[in-house]
Amino acid sequence: MKALVRDLPSPNEPAPAPVPGRGTLDPVSTPRGEFESSFGVSGTPITGGFLTDLGEYNPELAGRNAIPTYEKMRRGDAQVRATLAACKLPVRSAKWDVAPGLAASDPGFARAKEVAGFVRENLFGGLEFRTSLGSWTSQTWDDVLCNALLMLDFGCAVHEEIWRIDGSAVRLRQLAGRLPLTFYRWHTEADGETLIGLEQYGYRRGRFLNVLLPADKIAVFTHGREGANFWGMALQRAMYPHWYVKNKLYRIDAIACERNALGVPVWRLGPGFSREDRDAAYNMVTQLATHEATGAVEPPGDATTGLRIVGYQGRVRDTLPSIQHHNVMISRAALALFMDLATADHGSRALGQVHTDFFMLSLQSLADQVAAVITLNTVRRLVDFNFGEGAPRPRLIVANVQSRSLSSLVEALTGFAQAGLLVSEENVRRFIREELALPEESARGVVAIRGEAVAEGGEDIAGRVEEPGKTGK
Repeated sequence: MKALVRDLPSPNEPAPAPVPGRGTLDPVSTPRGEFESSFGVSGTPITGGFLTDLGEYNPELAGRNAIPTYEKMRRGDAQVRATLAACKLPVRSAKWDVAPGLAASDPGFARAKEVAGFVRENLFGGLEFRTSLGSWTSQTWDDVLCNALLMLDFGCAVHEEIWRIDGSAVRLRQLAGRLPLTFYRWHTEADGETLIGLEQYGYRRGRFLNVLLPADKIAVFTHGREGANFWGMALQRAMYPHWYVKNKLYRIDAIACERNALGVPVWRLGPGFSREDRDAAYNMVTQLATHEATGAVEPPGDATTGLRIVGYQGRVRDTLPSIQHHNVMISRAALALFMDLATADHGSRALGQVHTDFFMLSLQSLADQVAAVITLNTVRRLVDFNFGEGAPRPRLIVANVQSRSLSSLVEALTGFAQAGLLVSEENVRRFIREELALPEESARGVVAIRGEAVAEGGEDIAGRVEEPGKTGK
């Protein structure tokens, strides 16, 4: 627990940096308070904690007002749900790891590796605690990612860090998800953009109440944040106009099918019909249902009399092409154009591969954003509590999201090496391992290039040299 107490400055520490002057035209130094102050505005008004998105032209989609609509979209529309799943599943199934904060050649690498191992063990295997009844409750890393990726659905997501004291260590007990439905007010510093805390309104212990989550206890994931707009811009926002129109078109199509798809039973009576004939014919056409015993017998007489099924006449607009158009536009909002190649009028395998590569590139950026937020918040506090603020902070990394296959990576590196632009060195090897989620580098079990000698445990291992007339193996 000694790491929780900040050490006093040492007499040998350098003096604080002087405040920069205003240049040669004004040699007078700027007052420290004025130099460190903020003068600009973020562009996002937050009045009394209530955030106003000046760019949102639809009030129903501003902040928490949009949550009921977004819930309808993701719960009731197959295209929206499939598009969101296409964005989330590759990130959730990727290889997540914790990389040391220093390179292997750095003198403090052993310490950095120890810190990274502690963080890795806590995040990926130590998010668990005992309940009041003595049973264990565990949280998987997939649960953490599912909550963070709610920023695609609603614009932002938050998890709260819940800690526990474990002997001499401070560990994370849970990264508890806090649903956007409960977000109420965003409290900031006087600059209007530095978050102090998030106020929630929700149900707990038998009643509804307001609670404040301090900023140093949460991690905020925001999609498309601009200025101090902590709500962000949900991925569903761009899907909304097409979902809205498509929802109306489905109703029109359902009405058309109900009224016209099976036709209307019509019985034309012959001349001199009686009241009994009319009533019998009316009962026949109103009670007619389609099943295996459906049938009718026409009376003799005029060929134009009797029962017939009349469909709609004239040209009626088909709503399905419009519905398909809006489905494509919903996918386009997430760059997931490959989803609609099978139903579109055109497309090829090569075009689909291009769309997929670009889509996976966007998901790599999304995964990197999640990793950066957790690194700068949760990982930073976990390291500071246990190892002090000066300890090398590891990085949360994610691999196998972006479309980089092993064959394409090997082909590119081989081409660079043959052209003399690339040699085997530590940074390149570390990049390859992070991209392919390979284990940490070891000096044992090294395969040498022909003619090269590598070291293993202090001994040189000569590479196999191909003899003339023989093929190396």
